[in-house]
Amino acid sequence: MDSTRKVFGIGLSRTGTKSLTVALNTLGWDIAHYPTDEQTLQDLRSTNANFRILRQINGITDLTVVPFYSQLDQLFPNSQFILTVRHREHWLRSLRQHWDYAEQQYQLADNPADWIPVLEATRLLKMSVFGRHDFHSGHMLATYEKHCTDVLEYFQQQPHKLLVLDICAGEGWEKLCPFLGCDRLEHPFPYVEFRQPVTLRREESVA
Repeated sequence: MDSTRKVFGIGLSRTGTKSLTVALNTLGWDIAHYPTDEQTLQDLRSTNANFRILRQINGITDLTVVPFYSQLDQLFPNSQFILTVRHREHWLRSLRQHWDYAEQQYQLADNPADWIPVLEATRLLKMSVFGRHDFHSGHMLATYEKHCTDVLEYFQQQPHKLLVLDICAGEGWEKLCPFLGCDRLEHPFPYVEFRQPVTLRREESVA
């Protein structure tokens, strides 16, 4: 596979990013969902869009790459981007339920140290994407609208690089496969709950 061709899922959290990741892995890509390894944390701390994890994998989804899609487009010019979207009110309700998850798990964990990398990444990305740590419905909806508008405007001159996908409304292989240039799969598109882990394809091959 072309090392300069990556796939990035640049939808906000709770728009089907885990389901997208599993679908991409099923199609043969090795995609990381919301990585929190130490190298990625270092890259986030330094706002380095050229994530070192991309030397070994084919792309990243979720908030990790949301602030960096324009830089990633320059770094990997043959790449493709998928903006997952969702009904606004459904998204807001789901985000509200998910917002403090890392904080809660850190406080409840038998070994809180295990959650420190996730907690730090979450705090960094909340500030980078939403500009705040507390939840405010109006602000979140405004952020959602602005992100979608900004992405559409950025890719207006290169529409072949962007797919808008509403997984939560039932869109799946019929849009994703033609976009990536592969045959459509016949089995159901994956639907992944947010607490389910997502495994990289290279990790599956080692197991």
